[in-house]
Amino acid sequence: MKRSLLLTGVLAAILQFGTALAQTQNTPPPKACQGEEFRQLDFWVGDWNLTYSQGEGKPLGTAHNLITKSAYGDCVISEKFTMLGFNGMSVSTYHKPTKQWRQTWVDDQGGYFDLIGGPAEDDADYDFGLELVHPEGMKARYLRMIWQIKDPDHLVWRWQSKKLKDDQWTDSWVLDYERVQASSD
Repeated sequence: MKRSLLLTGVLAAILQFGTALAQTQNTPPPKACQGEEFRQLDFWVGDWNLTYSQGEGKPLGTAHNLITKSAYGDCVISEKFTMLGFNGMSVSTYHKPTKQWRQTWVDDQGGYFDLIGGPAEDDADYDFGLELVHPEGMKARYLRMIWQIKDPDHLVWRWQSKKLKDDQWTDSWVLDYERVQASSD
């Protein structure tokens, strides 16, 4: 009798576990990277033609930038930058523990940048920015990129530098972005 009660209890536990397991396997886990903070860089996603000045009396330089999210869902934004003689790529993600965006850039010239940032303060003259991670004692210029959103199909991207922490930022390269296919908004 004790044995049949024990067996009945064990069978009941197995059935409960099996039912719970089946229910969890039929319920997809919650999607990652769903908060609004993960949408802050979405303005950049798209297929873009770029132009920039090469100096007075010279033709406009051109480049192309394809920014996507599809390969990693809503968690990673991938960049593929191409222009004559220079190609690079980056991955960007919102890092929830620090509440900041992180970007890693690499290119075919041996360049590597580790950048951090996010939406600009309300009084800034730009909308979003990422600055080179610049540890104390690092003997390098301060570098950052900033975006100015003109409208959903036009952006201005600026690569800026300064020698000392308290200096003013100056433009090193300014790219005008125009969406390849205008949005329907």
